[in-house]
Amino acid sequence: MNGSPRTATARRARIAALLATHEIASQEELGHLLADEGVHVTQATLSRDLVALGAVKARDGRQHYVIDAAAEADTSIPVAGQEAAVARVVSELLVRAEAAGQIAVLHTPPGAAQFLAGHLDRSLTFDTVGTVAGDDTIIIVMRTERDAQELCQALLRMADQRRAP
Repeated sequence: MNGSPRTATARRARIAALLATHEIASQEELGHLLADEGVHVTQATLSRDLVALGAVKARDGRQHYVIDAAAEADTSIPVAGQEAAVARVVSELLVRAEAAGQIAVLHTPPGAAQFLAGHLDRSLTFDTVGTVAGDDTIIIVMRTERDAQELCQALLRMADQRRAP
């Protein structure tokens, strides 16, 4: 992954997932884990990504990176007024959106689905029933087929408007 906004966001989502599942003691160790997944970045880029994610070194026995509780807190509750943040993340990560019945199926770059789904879940913009995210696919259950179609259309418009020069 290079340094474009879309790949930077996807890379940061992958870093956050690695920090949540591994005790990573150094940027070098993080770099090796990313390289094992085919993501090659410099130490300077890792450093910027860790700062952007709010990662800090925990000191609970063995020093390792964790996402700071203050940085993580905003992911747990819906937040009003997040339309600009949602639009930015959608424009960076949404690859494709398609309605299938009352389900909206969204596709992202590998490692970015949970990051995008989290933003959509916290947004009060869309009236979703539930969201499930994998590695690169998000399934959003809507109340009706029309709601699913409108959600996909709105997200695609949002992505196109933000990508336009």
